[in-house]
Amino acid sequence: MHVLLTEASFGDADFLVQPLRDAGCLVSRCHTRAGLCRALAPGACCPLDEPFAQPDLVVGVRGQEPELTAREYGVVCGVRDRVPVALVSPDPDVRPEVPPGLANRVTVIDVEGLLATCRAASRSLGIPVAGG
Repeated sequence: MHVLLTEASFGDADFLVQPLRDAGCLVSRCHTRAGLCRALAPGACCPLDEPFAQPDLVVGVRGQEPELTAREYGVVCGVRDRVPVALVSPDPDVRPEVPPGLANRVTVIDVEGLLATCRAASRSLGIPVAGG
């Protein structure tokens, strides 16, 4: 399973990269290490434009900000490309806010639920999963 990560603030999604990989996922990021959208970065392209490795799921890591930040536009790109979108919070005690216009277009899930879903998808595809 290929997961594309986006985040409201720089570094919000860092905690999720290794657990997703351990769950058997290929993980891509919307932005370069310098913070530039990969579609706009010299010599790079958006993972959603990859012809043979398009993401199966976009995961937006966000807190309770009411509006999307520029770093979260990958969520909109995923919706437009008809890729399922899940929102998770970097804080396990906080439910992420669904920005206006995204209601009924995204799923809000906690990190454990996301990882369980990814492990199940990976197992069904025959991908080795850490600890399983």
